Amino acid sequence: MNKTIKYILFIALCNITALTFGQGQMDTLSNVFRPRIGLGVGTMTYYGEIQDYQRKFVPTVNRYYGMAYANFPLTKYFNCEFSASYGKVAANERTLERNFNFESRIRMAGVQLYYNLYPAFQKKRNLLHPYIGVGFSSFEFLSKTDMYDANGNQYYYWSDGSIMSEDEDSPLASTAVPLYRDYTYETDLREQNLDSLGDYREQSFAIPLSVGVEWHLSPRWDFRFASTFYLTMTDLIDNISPAGQGPQRHGDGYKDKLWTTYISLSYDLQLPRGDEGMMEEDGIELYADFDQVDWDKDGVIDAYDECPDTPLEALVDEKGCPIDTDGDGVPDYRDDEMDTPEGNWVDEFGVTLTEEDIAKHWREFNDSTGYDHDFVENKMVVEFGKDRKPRLKDPYAEGKASMNYVIIIGKEQKDVAANELHKYLGYNDFKSETRGDTVYYILGEYEKIEDAVAAKKGIEDLGINVELIGRDGSDKSKFIAVDEKVIEKVEQVNTENNVETPEIENTQQLFRVQLGAFKQKVDKEKLFPDIEITEATGTDGITRYYTGSFEDYEEADELRLEMIGKGFKSAFVVAYKGAKRVTLKDAGVKTEDLPDNYNEDNEIANFVPGDDTNNNDNTNTTTNTSGLDLKGAKFRVLMMTTKDNLSNEELDILYNIGGVKVVKDFDGTINYYSKQFESKEEAEKAIEDYKTYGLEDMVPMLEYEGEFLTEEEFKTKTNQ
Repeated sequence: MNKTIKYILFIALCNITALTFGQGQMDTLSNVFRPRIGLGVGTMTYYGEIQDYQRKFVPTVNRYYGMAYANFPLTKYFNCEFSASYGKVAANERTLERNFNFESRIRMAGVQLYYNLYPAFQKKRNLLHPYIGVGFSSFEFLSKTDMYDANGNQYYYWSDGSIMSEDEDSPLASTAVPLYRDYTYETDLREQNLDSLGDYREQSFAIPLSVGVEWHLSPRWDFRFASTFYLTMTDLIDNISPAGQGPQRHGDGYKDKLWTTYISLSYDLQLPRGDEGMMEEDGIELYADFDQVDWDKDGVIDAYDECPDTPLEALVDEKGCPIDTDGDGVPDYRDDEMDTPEGNWVDEFGVTLTEEDIAKHWREFNDSTGYDHDFVENKMVVEFGKDRKPRLKDPYAEGKASMNYVIIIGKEQKDVAANELHKYLGYNDFKSETRGDTVYYILGEYEKIEDAVAAKKGIEDLGINVELIGRDGSDKSKFIAVDEKVIEKVEQVNTENNVETPEIENTQQLFRVQLGAFKQKVDKEKLFPDIEITEATGTDGITRYYTGSFEDYEEADELRLEMIGKGFKSAFVVAYKGAKRVTLKDAGVKTEDLPDNYNEDNEIANFVPGDDTNNNDNTNTTTNTSGLDLKGAKFRVLMMTTKDNLSNEELDILYNIGGVKVVKDFDGTINYYSKQFESKEEAEKAIEDYKTYGLEDMVPMLEYEGEFLTEEEFKTKTNQ
């Protein structure tokens, strides 16, 4: 009796300590209470004197087991869990020496303290995290044995292994008939009192030792796979103990043991607390340790994020909401006027409305005649998020494609002639666009910011300077520069998502139609009306005007004839190969397809000095220190190779190194290369630097014609 009282007091003390400690820690959370409730199913196994050879079995073979639990985070390292469970254990032993069987129903309640292992290895919790635990449980057992069949006939086990209706030594043995067990456990073992133990307590205590792993499915749902070994304080679950007489019933002196293996699913309640239960804001860090998902990739995990669907191009504050520097109600990422004076009314692009604009809107609002404006159906959409709060739909959402991004490699005033950009006419995506009084030279146009940033990196890898990434805005007279911080953010997201750097250099043939060339710049809108024109000024100071961009000569020649028909009598086709100006014959145009007045010498005379003849030589100056002809090749360092996603730590390393080029092989392997180097010595020096980040097994590689080669592979490919 005294022992029982001690056990009860011990359980009460554990519960009070856990609750007090838990409450003290929960007060450091935000204004929510975050218990998790879960249900689990699995198997329960018994280890004891009956069927002792079962010790060699795995713990997943036996009877069913079910549980319900409530789990409370105490700190980042510890969780407290209260559980209630029900299961069955059974054993059936049939040998020449003895024949025992039993089944016991186990009802158990307990408390465990779990230690989370992940903080010992990393700061943030990943999708999977292991834990270990220890606790204290109270359980009751009801053990029964199968002694009779369905007709009430008692089983007698004969020495030949059969089960008969009479004892083998009985005078009626000759009348015995075979019986077959029905595995219905109907006889209470305690009531048999075989060892004179009387009405012993069918209740005891146990020390559970747990190990498991949890899979974080979502901010609220967790999946668990775990196993618990129970060191019980009783030897009577199977009714075999040291109190038994004779070799068959005398126990081994060890307590019975239980082993459960189960899977479970738990749900985070996140219950709101009243004002009296308000807790410090910084305490949400505890819950955040269990939820590191950042769905919108804005750098603020979902547990903190008050704007959970932020566009990638938006910079955000500590709450995960787009920054609005001038406070005009339009976030910076779509604000065309970043310094709006306080109090000014603005349109959806953040541009100040003039008095005339306001008066016009007022007339349109009150006009029912159609005098001031045409009737247009205009819809305002209000969407409700998961928090049930209404939000106005993004004005860009329906026409996101109109918010294009362009890679600008140069710009100039209309009346100023630049003499560096003519050499890029060999790139298929190169074009010029005049907005207001500025000519922009563009090498690629994209609908998504992530594609534009990836392309920028690919262009810079070719040695081409990118002046800025521009976007459309309300003012069509200019491009608006994308913030460098936005570009850095997107570069990091691209690395995390394994976005490949596109191959920018055009190694195929390209044809354009030249319409004219002038010493002084002309008004192309007047001279070439309704024609999409690309202009470029060469090193000779002459500005040339082109239209069209074709991979097929026949299409380009059709456009030439069309332009001649419009009055541009001197129009002719120019050819590029590998982004360099070549003659039409060198481009593979057949003699019979050439214009009647074609003269190759005259065509060469029209090449731009220094541009067409030595195009991009600056990108092929890799230093040769190994006796190889390295023209057209660049060194890079192969830093990592994997088929899986990188860890947060590895992503941070690559982001800090910068200039990473991601390349996917056909078999799904993802390779991470460094920036380009002019010599092997520079690449090897970089390897030593990268080792300080903890990187190993890095290899210098040569990038040549879109392939990544070792020196031996490069020798083979170039016949050196």
